[in-house]
Amino acid sequence: MNFFQPVRKLIEKKGIGSKIIKQYDVAKTPYRRILASSDITEEVKIKLQRQYNMLNPAQMKREITRLQNKLLRLNILKKKADKDIQKEK
Repeated sequence: MNFFQPVRKLIEKKGIGSKIIKQYDVAKTPYRRILASSDITEEVKIKLQRQYNMLNPAQMKREITRLQNKLLRLNILKKKADKDIQKEK
């Protein structure tokens, strides 16, 4: 998700009396922030760009949904097995 989920970072926080005023920067993904950073080597940036180019958000979403559904089915089966064991006792 760090490649696709934009986040607004807090730049400044001022207290004026009892009121607090917060100032945020423009929303960017952590991936875009790394690419813009001068503290990160070009080698790391190139590696991240390669990884980013191989990602497909739609396919990732489908895979996550499939795995979540599998977990739900397994949980239902486990609960059913637990109930059957309780009935046998």
